[in-house]
Amino acid sequence: MIIPANVILEISALCNLSCLGCALHGPHRFVTRSPGNMNEDIWRVVINELGSLDQKVMLTTHGGGEPLLHPALRDILRYARTFSNLEIGFLTNGMLLDKSWSDFLTDIKLDWIAFSIDGVLPETHDRIRKHSDLKRVEKNLDTLLAVKRRKKSVFPQIRLNMVAYDEIVDQQEAFVEKWIHKVDAVMISHYRQPPESKRWPGITIERKPCNLLWYQAVVSWDGRLALCCEDFNVDFSPGRIGPGNSLLSLWNNEAMSRVRDLHTRGDYDQHSMCCRCDTWAEDYSRQEYFDDERGFRVVKTPSQTVYSREPE
Repeated sequence: MIIPANVILEISALCNLSCLGCALHGPHRFVTRSPGNMNEDIWRVVINELGSLDQKVMLTTHGGGEPLLHPALRDILRYARTFSNLEIGFLTNGMLLDKSWSDFLTDIKLDWIAFSIDGVLPETHDRIRKHSDLKRVEKNLDTLLAVKRRKKSVFPQIRLNMVAYDEIVDQQEAFVEKWIHKVDAVMISHYRQPPESKRWPGITIERKPCNLLWYQAVVSWDGRLALCCEDFNVDFSPGRIGPGNSLLSLWNNEAMSRVRDLHTRGDYDQHSMCCRCDTWAEDYSRQEYFDDERGFRVVKTPSQTVYSREPE
């Protein structure tokens, strides 16, 4: 049986923003599935199953929406934290992460949290991330940093992600310099516009199998298993979690095995999504080095560049 090392649990597909590149809520959105919040009979079953495993699993409680909009997020995180083999974190737009959340996430020792912040100027950030407020997001981030200092805690690790849209690509260096010495990692992600493009720039190597099919399981808010994180609309689901259908049974069923077989044989063109997707290259086109001049580590993949501080 194949066991995923990473599980994305989309606890909410609702959002309070409308960001430029978002497939679900943005101005160019193309996802047709309905949004909603995950019911307890799904998230508790999945967490129980993962927590019973003998291996470490990274549990990511975000997806196509804003996790802080789920009214039971505190209960979900508390419950997941009771299992020692789970590493837990999520991505947020930061608008709702007030001091009470900062205290809570620090107290439960959440492993990591990532903020989506696009650039350093409010006039471009707030236009790209419609309904967001850069000053408010930065204030919430500063509050979390202050709470961590006051409690002398390393939890949660704080990561920032900026999408290098054409309008703000010239802000990426300023973004890195502003935050690299305050947070644990700063990520600059390339921009693409699915469904027209699932391509990343600069890939010159020969096509290889996508490791996501063996590594990452994605559960949508309504309990359907997606093929992977690129299956935005859950068009290629092998089934829904429920009585008689556990996460692992679905992830190892015949439908998933057929897609893995296509990749193993190199028949990528036989799958309508995989044939036009470059996410496979993440694990094969990776560069890592230490920038001695600036004093931080750099990891480059086709989709993003990650800057991180050395552990103190």
